[in-house]
Amino acid sequence: MAENFAVAALNPEFEAVLRECLDGLIPPGVKLQEDSDLAEFGIDSLTIVRLLVAIEDVFLVRIPDEVMAFEIFASPGALWNVISGLMEEPHEH
Repeated sequence: MAENFAVAALNPEFEAVLRECLDGLIPPGVKLQEDSDLAEFGIDSLTIVRLLVAIEDVFLVRIPDEVMAFEIFASPGALWNVISGLMEEPHEH
């Protein structure tokens, strides 16, 4: 059953980028989980653009247009899955 599984902690560097881009919308005492609903914190299109730029700078990945959808920004876990998958891909440049 689902309640037997602990929710994994977020990558600390990723969480810091997320909190910075959400610009104070996540109160300091609130613990983010992989399944936290980012819409509850007020994520919007401007926040998504800031987040994309920060992610590309910090993690040295480019999120391709074909995976770009609001759903990947629904929760920290969904976004981290995309980022970590991109970091594992071999670079051909």
